[in-house]
Amino acid sequence: MAQAPQKDSNAELEAVKADLAQLRGDMGDLLKAVKEQGESRVRQGAGRARHEVKDAFDEGLDTLNRGYEHARQYGDKRVEEAEQLVGRHPLTSVVAAFGVGFVIAKLIDGGRH
Repeated sequence: MAQAPQKDSNAELEAVKADLAQLRGDMGDLLKAVKEQGESRVRQGAGRARHEVKDAFDEGLDTLNRGYEHARQYGDKRVEEAEQLVGRHPLTSVVAAFGVGFVIAKLIDGGRH
């Protein structure tokens, strides 16, 4: 009769070992699935971040281009107005330019002459 309990114990031990092996395999599969899901989320987040940075860069570039165009138009308008003013008063413009040049020369020279 001593044989029957030992056979039952061996069978139970083998069943526990098999269950542990199955559990170990299941845990490995679960960890692999969690890792893959995490990697997928990281890739998706990186893609979204890249898209948002590109959109922000494009928006900034558009704003910069609009500002440049506005400044260029403003400068062109002021140059045109200056040309018209010189055209209407050529002698006054020449005398004013000479006077401004003379003052600048004296400032640079330091008044030594």
